[in-house]
Amino acid sequence: MSANSNLNMTRQRATLACELCRSRRTKCDGRRPTCSFCEGHDFQCTYRIAGPPVPSKNEVEINAIRERLDQICDLLSLRLVSSFATPPNAPGFVLPRFDDYPLDESIISRTWRVEFPFMTIQTPSMMCLVGLNPRLAAQMVTLERTDLSMLTPPGEPPGFRIQYQDAISAFAAFYDKIHHCYPILPPEFFSLYLEKIAGTGAPSTDSFLVLIVAAIGSVVRCSSIPVALEKRPDAAYIAKALSMLPHVHFEFSLSSVQCLLLLSIYYNCLAKPCQAHDYVLMASCKAQALFKCHLYENDNTATELLRRSFWSILVIETELGYHIDMPESNIWKFDDRILLPGIHGSWQPFRDDQRHLLGPMLSPNSITQNDMKAYFLADISMRRMIRRCTTSVTISHDREVYAPIIAAELAQQLESWYDHLPLSLRFERPGLNSSLPGTPFDYANLHLSSGLSSVRRLLQIRYYTCLAGIYWPAVYSIVYADTASPATLADCSRFFEAYIGFVSNAESAIQASPHCLWSIYASLFITSLAALKGSQSPALQATIPSAAIRGLAAAAEIFERGEVVSTSPSLGMIKQILIERIRQYV
Repeated sequence: MSANSNLNMTRQRATLACELCRSRRTKCDGRRPTCSFCEGHDFQCTYRIAGPPVPSKNEVEINAIRERLDQICDLLSLRLVSSFATPPNAPGFVLPRFDDYPLDESIISRTWRVEFPFMTIQTPSMMCLVGLNPRLAAQMVTLERTDLSMLTPPGEPPGFRIQYQDAISAFAAFYDKIHHCYPILPPEFFSLYLEKIAGTGAPSTDSFLVLIVAAIGSVVRCSSIPVALEKRPDAAYIAKALSMLPHVHFEFSLSSVQCLLLLSIYYNCLAKPCQAHDYVLMASCKAQALFKCHLYENDNTATELLRRSFWSILVIETELGYHIDMPESNIWKFDDRILLPGIHGSWQPFRDDQRHLLGPMLSPNSITQNDMKAYFLADISMRRMIRRCTTSVTISHDREVYAPIIAAELAQQLESWYDHLPLSLRFERPGLNSSLPGTPFDYANLHLSSGLSSVRRLLQIRYYTCLAGIYWPAVYSIVYADTASPATLADCSRFFEAYIGFVSNAESAIQASPHCLWSIYASLFITSLAALKGSQSPALQATIPSAAIRGLAAAAEIFERGEVVSTSPSLGMIKQILIERIRQYV
């Protein structure tokens, strides 16, 4: 077949889908005059005219002039918005050159100058929209990277020896609060744990795994991160583990992936996002390499653990990557190639006949194996939906505009996700009249919560994060155009309702989630700025519920009361920005 014939066939396939299916980014059966999807939903079905006419020379020149004018307008608008943004703690800051940004700067979009302002800190156009520096995410990294308190590891006490009872208590805390989120350890791990805490602890990946689990457990059993940073019950464990890090780097194995992943979780528990991101990227590269080399092709147990490690890596990298300006491992390129974890077999890091050794140190409300498996798979599915919620826009006249029909479909998928949750994992979804935090929470009781109550809070906060992300483009479309159709206004109301649900449950989720504190605060910051921007639109002010305004004040209170905020330079930075903006408005 000739090259021309191939080209003609490609063109025929490219024009097969109708306009609506193109906007939804779904397959179309190409049936004419009405495709099956449009006929089933009673939509008007239209097709592109094959072979658009060749533009004249004058039209080509006019389009070129228009493109240059659009580029100039975009540059001027970015410079204008940035000139009103005063970067905190940055005297003498000079705006960066626009050609400093590579084309793949943003996780969401690859052409950041004209990208849609998706609701993430790392999206420069979003930062410009809310009047902040487009490189705020990079500034946050700089603060985290240059603050000495974030960089100095604790020293190992002289004559360090593992205390048996303390190590067992740390393991129980790790199991209660962390393992259900990242179930990457085999049932035989506790036997290894008992062996290593009683032995000499010679350098190896096995010794590293035991020490890092004890370090994580020591941190999360403290009443708060500031208390953990003051008392440093993890100091001996982490110092000893870090001395073995060369063994982890040199070894090409599942154990080395688990070590790097757990080290990332450790830094996440201390609200140190840059260090957490560093190690999760290393873990991602090793895990991807192990899959490519088929090293465990004939070992079903190791393959299953590697899959669970892969999905745990994807969860952590996604959490951090949306809000902090760091490199990517391209792990999302493989999410459709790596099988989901199997639900057969034990996911506990100990055997049933060893449970008595942990005794009363385990919470009576510890999550069951079946609920652990259901939660982990539900969390993976939620990550995919959060990533897809940015697709409720379509291209019209070379611009990304809000598409209500896509948003409705995404919301329906989210509703289906909720309906498929086991009853034990279901969470409440209060409406606009839900209570908002007005008085300090009982931190002690909340911190001691574990098991099902903890995972429900996590799923609940992510549900509202996803729902707000789906409907944010509706709010932006009104902010941008200052006019709205009834359908778009209705979706704006749904955005504010999602925001109310998010803020209403943010503080309880923070107390129940020691492993992702930083990312919850970052999400609260950017979602609140988006809600604040929408509430300032004249076209929306008459329809914004009063609970949403109270929600903005509640968000500022959550940051002010947040103990971990005082230990994180980047969280302290965005706290000042958010509180100042909200106090000017509320």
